[in-house]
Amino acid sequence: MDFELSNAEHSYGPLAVSYSDDDVDDNQQQPHQIQNESCFSIPLGVPIRRSIANSDKLKEVENTSEFQSSRNRRYALFLYGLTTVMLYADQNLLSPNLTAIANEFNFTSVEKDYYLGGQIALGFWLVGAPASYIIGILGDRYNRASLFALTVFMGEGSCLATYFTHTFRGLYITRVLTGISIGGAMPLIYSLLGDFYPPEDRSAVNAVVGMGTGLGISLGQGISGYVGPIYGWRFPFVIVSVPALICAALVRLTVVDPVRGSMDLTTNHLQPSIPATVTNDSGTTVSLQEKLNQTETFSIQQSTSAHTPNRFRALISWLCHHLQPTFELLRIQTVLLVLIQGAFGCIPWGIVNTYLNDYLSEDKGLSVQGATTLILTFGIGVFFGMVVAAVMGNCLYKRDPRYPQLASGTMAIVGVFPMYFLLNGVNSSTSIPLTGAIAILAGLGSGVTGPIVKATLTNVTLPTSRGAAFALLNSFDDVGRGLGPMVIALLIMAFDGNRQLAFNVGILGWVLCGVGNLMIFYVVKQDEISMRSKLMEISINQI
Repeated sequence: MDFELSNAEHSYGPLAVSYSDDDVDDNQQQPHQIQNESCFSIPLGVPIRRSIANSDKLKEVENTSEFQSSRNRRYALFLYGLTTVMLYADQNLLSPNLTAIANEFNFTSVEKDYYLGGQIALGFWLVGAPASYIIGILGDRYNRASLFALTVFMGEGSCLATYFTHTFRGLYITRVLTGISIGGAMPLIYSLLGDFYPPEDRSAVNAVVGMGTGLGISLGQGISGYVGPIYGWRFPFVIVSVPALICAALVRLTVVDPVRGSMDLTTNHLQPSIPATVTNDSGTTVSLQEKLNQTETFSIQQSTSAHTPNRFRALISWLCHHLQPTFELLRIQTVLLVLIQGAFGCIPWGIVNTYLNDYLSEDKGLSVQGATTLILTFGIGVFFGMVVAAVMGNCLYKRDPRYPQLASGTMAIVGVFPMYFLLNGVNSSTSIPLTGAIAILAGLGSGVTGPIVKATLTNVTLPTSRGAAFALLNSFDDVGRGLGPMVIALLIMAFDGNRQLAFNVGILGWVLCGVGNLMIFYVVKQDEISMRSKLMEISINQI
């Protein structure tokens, strides 16, 4: 039974799967074998035959293509976005109640910042960064929806266990293990969505996920800030973890892993040139159309490690095989700049997520509920920033792939100014309208960069290496999220407990982040064209 990719039902981006029932015996289902584990369609506008012989694999292909319909893609985006909200809500549950927790564990004010702010964040990074990298690599090879569900179960199970802790050691362990869910889930989400949507839509799609992070930050702060003072600081962990576990179960049961690379050669303005002729197996030159018509099978296969009799050699072979994509990624200039800007840009986010609520209530005279409301207002600004990124990123990308970087870099730098006023000019006597406006502006400036950067990273990396790419980005982000609060804690100690001065130094990370984004402007277009050329070259070499 031959299957043909053509413009028919079950579309894979521009192509589709069709087959003839004449090849199947009515009384007996013939056994078949499939030649490749993962493959992507190439929009060359001609039929490409493929031998598909395993009925289970055929069912998987059909289910995947059906799931890539518009309605099901929106469902997947909604479910992954909702899970992101719960993950980031989990990350910020300690912040509003740092003082209450410090009092329970008999910490001084300096010890509060060092242990509850710095040490826990550092441990989060030490677990989250390797988890992100390992899970990201696995996501380039195995079913990403299943890996995602498992990752969330591990991290949010630890979040639920926080409710039962009564010592700092127990709190430290449960909070650090939560890094598995955030560290591992985000590379999988962005890799999956890259295969659900074409390049010109990715800024908007990533903005939706980014809105989930902003909403999660605000939701976690709100739940903890309003519920914690009444029912205790532990109860918010139950409120957040249970829905996250339900979302993970729904992903496992209802979401299909899309075909890798099915959306990557659908953008015309960056399409690499297609050669008119190719060399066939006998060494003669024929037209590409003729070569394709003579081709019986077409596949892009992920190589597998050779069998080795020695376990140590097998381990070395496995490591080399999986580290090679990382080395290739680091040779792309855009990827390097994305990683560097991420590390600097997350340092101010460490201040917002870890210290800001407690700083406003303890140092600036606001109540815990008032500080929480201000953080929620900041989150509204972040949401608006994500919306701006979605609209502006898509429009600018259609004009030129370099233009979104100008917007993200400029907004990151501009966001420093309202954030500085929020740290230095707001106190209990500041008018509510002015305070709210400053918080919204600070959130707006900080919310634009993330979705554009993640869309850029998707566009310059091959489909089979995106899990590793986002694992690297998450690891560098974790440097900011983990080491950032620790560095701020050390700065507070160095400045004799002066939080304000330490925070003023920390927010300069957004300036360096903005500069990094502006530098991407000069290299991103060529890197994206290079990626598409490589993808086309791989396709033709397999013909």
